[in-house]
Amino acid sequence: MIFVDSHVHLYDCFDVDFVFDSALKNFQEAARQYTSEPQASSYLLLLTECEKDNWFQQQLAAGRDSGQGQVTIGKKWYAMGTGEADSLLVWRPDSPEQKIHLVAGRQVITREKIEVLALFLNQSLSSGMSLPETVDAIRQADSIPVLPWGAGKWLGKRGEILKEFLSGQRKGNLFLGDNGGRPQFWSTPDLFDLAEKKEILVLPGSDPLPLPSEAARIGSFGFYLHGDSPYGDSPTLFLKKALLSSEIRPVPFGRMQKNSLFLFNQLRLRLSI
Repeated sequence: MIFVDSHVHLYDCFDVDFVFDSALKNFQEAARQYTSEPQASSYLLLLTECEKDNWFQQQLAAGRDSGQGQVTIGKKWYAMGTGEADSLLVWRPDSPEQKIHLVAGRQVITREKIEVLALFLNQSLSSGMSLPETVDAIRQADSIPVLPWGAGKWLGKRGEILKEFLSGQRKGNLFLGDNGGRPQFWSTPDLFDLAEKKEILVLPGSDPLPLPSEAARIGSFGFYLHGDSPYGDSPTLFLKKALLSSEIRPVPFGRMQKNSLFLFNQLRLRLSI
């Protein structure tokens, strides 16, 4: 099976080795829980880099400049390009069979202060456009737009704008996003119910906060697809086709965050600003 975390940030405060060690551990735990052959599973992290971040392109360029096609990231992990321009393979030399694919993607903020993810996008995309303009720009870039849930970000005026926009959409290349930072006390957002009625799928992802300890959550919340992993060096092409297929439905894995940890992290985040 293929396990995917669809909302991943690599903040400057994260230790790179801790990020990928944690992601591998979390993916492997999920694989042991949901499949009888965990060793045959594949793992993908979908990056959603903010406008000022460019980690993916930096590693891609460093690999090309090295003359060997690969680059050391952190102290224990390596990265190299694949058969496509918007994905990387990362692995540990001491366990080369344990590997993760990274797929490029961006996060932008609309004029209405609404977050939109652009999955599979390996280029910059300016913030500040309206929500419809942003979604259209993502689609025109052959990317997939996702409207991710965030604490307090779907309430009030923004919630009404999203509801109106979603009401005019149909099943196709638009998704909503859930994340592992949503606490247990937070009921299922109304927009998820509306999306279900319109057959718009929800893609889960970890969406870590910019706190060093949050790197431990990467790979712990996401979705999996049944079947083998036939994508080889083209994980982006395979996953994009899978998500847009009417025959494949992502199955969520992972748990909502404990209430106490959610409140503690929100306090820490505000104190660090």
